[in-house]
Amino acid sequence: MPSGTRGLRRGAQAAILGFVVLAVMVDAAWSPVLDDDADVAAALGRLAATTGWLVTALRWVSAVFHLTVLRAIAVVGAAALWWRSRRGGVGRADPAATRLLALFTLVTVGGGGLLATGFKELIGRARPSFTNPVAHAAGLSFPSGHALGAMVAAVVCLVAVRAVTGRRARWPWWVGSGVVVAVTGFARLGLGVHFLSDVLGGYLLGVGWALGMAALLRPWQPGDSQPGERAHRYGDQRASPSRWRRLSIRVRN
Repeated sequence: MPSGTRGLRRGAQAAILGFVVLAVMVDAAWSPVLDDDADVAAALGRLAATTGWLVTALRWVSAVFHLTVLRAIAVVGAAALWWRSRRGGVGRADPAATRLLALFTLVTVGGGGLLATGFKELIGRARPSFTNPVAHAAGLSFPSGHALGAMVAAVVCLVAVRAVTGRRARWPWWVGSGVVVAVTGFARLGLGVHFLSDVLGGYLLGVGWALGMAALLRPWQPGDSQPGERAHRYGDQRASPSRWRRLSIRVRN
């Protein structure tokens, strides 16, 4: 994930630009994209048709990382963060930053689902069709809501780690997030309910949206809590300006 607000904005702009270009190519039925989609769908369709355990595993992945599940987790997480903000914050995030993190989590995950639905209706692409499908999914195809949701959840997780610990997420967080994103996208392809470009479009739109919200809200930055509140929380009475003011008055007198 890019570092700094400027890096986040540039990353979001690049991802959104990539999504727009891909959406135009899909909507225009550009043959190189359609050919690649067809080749990948056919190869994975043959694999799924001969591997029953893989289909079962991919169905479980799709169920666990469904947008509805991610939204429910986001609501619970945001509520917990808001509750913690009334008790001094969480980790290195002060109360104001903790409230921003709660807002960021709720808006980013919830808004990502709305974006996926809106662009599905705008593009109006039908899902892949097979003679003997191993799975079925309702609605339209581009972009993949599962891929978008997994990418948004990964970015939210990395931002939350940075906000709570005060430093960038370490490599295990990156690896875990990357595995979830990759496995979720592969599950939608393996089940034959999305094309490759659907999954890539979901990734691009998801990372663009999440990075943009992170650049806008910046929940890892200290908030506007009262200095006395921060001093009490960290056990540092020197941070209270009222105490310093009283001391300076005594010295002058």
